[in-house]
Amino acid sequence: MSEKVSKNGAEIIVDCLKTEGVSHVFGVIGSSVLDLLDVLYRTPEITYVRSQHEQGAAFMADGYARATGKPGVCTATCGPGVTNMVTGIAGANNESSPVIAILGDIHTKHYGKGPANFHEIDQENMFRPITKMSKRIESAERIEEFMRMAFRTAQSGRKGPVYLGIPRNVQKEKAFSAIWPKESYRAEGVVLGDPAAIDRACDMLCSAKTAVMLVGGGARWSRAEKEILQLAELLGIPVAASHKGFVTEDHPWSAGVVGMTGSPVAMDVMADADVVLGLGCTFNQVTTASYTHRVIPEAAKIIQIDIDPLEMGRNFPIALGIVGDLKAVLQQMIQKIDPKTPSRKEERLNQLLAAKEAFRQRLLSEGAESDAAPINRLRLMRDIGRVIDKNAIVSAESGSTHGWFYYGFTSHTPLLEPGDLSAMGSGWCMAMGAHFGFPQRQVVSFIGDGAFMMTLNELATAVDHKIPIVVVVEHNEVYGNVRRKQIEHFDNRFAGSELYIPDLAKVAQAFGAHGERVEKPREIIPAMERALSSGRPSVLDVVVDKTWDSLEPPVKLRVKDRY
Repeated sequence: MSEKVSKNGAEIIVDCLKTEGVSHVFGVIGSSVLDLLDVLYRTPEITYVRSQHEQGAAFMADGYARATGKPGVCTATCGPGVTNMVTGIAGANNESSPVIAILGDIHTKHYGKGPANFHEIDQENMFRPITKMSKRIESAERIEEFMRMAFRTAQSGRKGPVYLGIPRNVQKEKAFSAIWPKESYRAEGVVLGDPAAIDRACDMLCSAKTAVMLVGGGARWSRAEKEILQLAELLGIPVAASHKGFVTEDHPWSAGVVGMTGSPVAMDVMADADVVLGLGCTFNQVTTASYTHRVIPEAAKIIQIDIDPLEMGRNFPIALGIVGDLKAVLQQMIQKIDPKTPSRKEERLNQLLAAKEAFRQRLLSEGAESDAAPINRLRLMRDIGRVIDKNAIVSAESGSTHGWFYYGFTSHTPLLEPGDLSAMGSGWCMAMGAHFGFPQRQVVSFIGDGAFMMTLNELATAVDHKIPIVVVVEHNEVYGNVRRKQIEHFDNRFAGSELYIPDLAKVAQAFGAHGERVEKPREIIPAMERALSSGRPSVLDVVVDKTWDSLEPPVKLRVKDRY
């Protein structure tokens, strides 16, 4: 540990960030964080990314965390700056994303006066339900302690966001500081599974006839794709996912996403499962069709592996639970299984490959080769997929745009998406945040026009920071998901679902970005190639079909009684 020296609170905060290797902080300036920003300004090791709105800053920090696996840090002023961040932090909490929000708070001499006090709200209690930890720091001499606690909490066990409220006077206050190295306050090791439970799980899988893996968000945080596919190949088990791209979808054993917007291939595989190996999966509402057995067979035995013991059997009864880091537990299982174990690998693989080819042909017949205008979404996704790199950072949202993407796009990397909170306008902001973790990779975002309008202002952030993201806007001037429901349940009374959307290509150009309007299928690939080669933020304003059958994909499972 370093020798104690006197520093102000803002300097101590930044020293703690440097110790953790933080390279970017996303935020919006305000009076109560001026001292912190002044120190960041004088710290070349950390780049301050100025967003247009605090919500966008939280989304970007979340995207950075999801893409890199490291904490994403955001900051804003007290009062409205803080409330503007709530949606982004809530989304991070739902997706177990380690976002650390270091936000300004009311001066300690004024704190507690309530509405009479400028900008005052109870920030600590407001964040408590949507974070793993919510604390207000009352003195500079305790900043190091709380910063250590924040990074330890955000990254331990099931990851998640943390809120720290820093009054401005505490940022100015002097204290003696001796920053600890991170290995002095948090463990870097992984949690192994119980050996007896590992043996039992391997026995159940080896004796199963139609086992299926169901991969959830834990795979993102443990970076377990290699082990998942290795186990699939070893035992001959199809891999389904709760979210897009947790395993690459071009792998022979990858079946796609299950759930209410899932792949027919994955749904058929899951319907026949006698054992379901849940890997970091919460068995959430969308994946399980509102916690019914329309996706997960009632007779299937569930083996659940998760870092969080509280997830065991939360939504479905389990035959076996294993608490541990997903990557480490899978490595234990791979070491236990005899490669010579008899299985139906060849037969199952041939069946799976035939089903995937049949689905590929189905997509072609449903519109992936369509020359119609307005543009069919399947044609749009097929053509974009032909142009972008396999390792491109991809986001997709929201509503019907998200559903079609799940149905018809082949993902090779984990998708950045709103997740179960489903905040519109978040995904493309996450993709911008992810860019700072991997600046050499292409960044492409699919988004509906209504969702894009909600965070359109962040296009200025992309231009300001020269982020070469390509935003593919599916322009149909309706909230497609709810419009479909109004057609089915409300006798075509389109209350609030019809939108006024300007020419977004011209809007992009006014921001200083590259912008093109795409109205015919033959224009898709050339426009995408120009956008990628421009090296600038780009918006492709793509006019897509908005007829009834284009508003939702023709998935096998549709829950008509669910709005």
